[in-house]
Amino acid sequence: MEPDAATRRFRLWLRGLRSARWSDDPAQLVTLVGRFGAHMEAYCAARAELDPVLALSAPWASAAERAAASWLAGWRPTTLVHLLYTESGRRLEAQLPDLLLGVRPGNNLGDLGPALLAWVDALHRRAVAEEDALSGEMARVQEGHGGVVTAGMALDAGALVARVGAVLRGADALRLRTMRQAVEILRPAQAAELLIAAADLEIGFREFGLKYGSGRDG
Repeated sequence: MEPDAATRRFRLWLRGLRSARWSDDPAQLVTLVGRFGAHMEAYCAARAELDPVLALSAPWASAAERAAASWLAGWRPTTLVHLLYTESGRRLEAQLPDLLLGVRPGNNLGDLGPALLAWVDALHRRAVAEEDALSGEMARVQEGHGGVVTAGMALDAGALVARVGAVLRGADALRLRTMRQAVEILRPAQAAELLIAAADLEIGFREFGLKYGSGRDG
């Protein structure tokens, strides 16, 4: 699958999630959230087949997207956790009048509770540590450490590209793992809200970049 085809599929799943965001049927939400995850897995698989240098340079993205939102050819996994906190705070603030009257919605990101927040905090700390490790590995590749230069000081381009590819695959694996773990922590309606917010953010960056930066439409 080409990245542009994956982006189109991404938008189709987004429509499905939006249509069911206030559904009272947990089974429907679980199915739609699962499809969203399957789409992300297919997208990462398509990227893994690309030349790593091409994937890292992301010629299909606008300059604005690459400058503002890119970490190792994609979004930072910790961004998903930050988004979860932001959406939770926004919804909690909107619900304050009801909460003061003793009414608890109990089925959205505004009602995470101490136990869920502890799980989210642990997820955040793991994601930060793994991001730092991958960033460090990419820095070592860029500095020429780890066997990409032969004894005669000639650059081993094949080894360099292979190591870049390994780092990018690790970054995509971390993105997928963070999303899956966040979904496992949350209730179905909460997971749907988070993935909708994440999709809106990614598509928003895309549309902003096409409008104000140089890029091609996907």
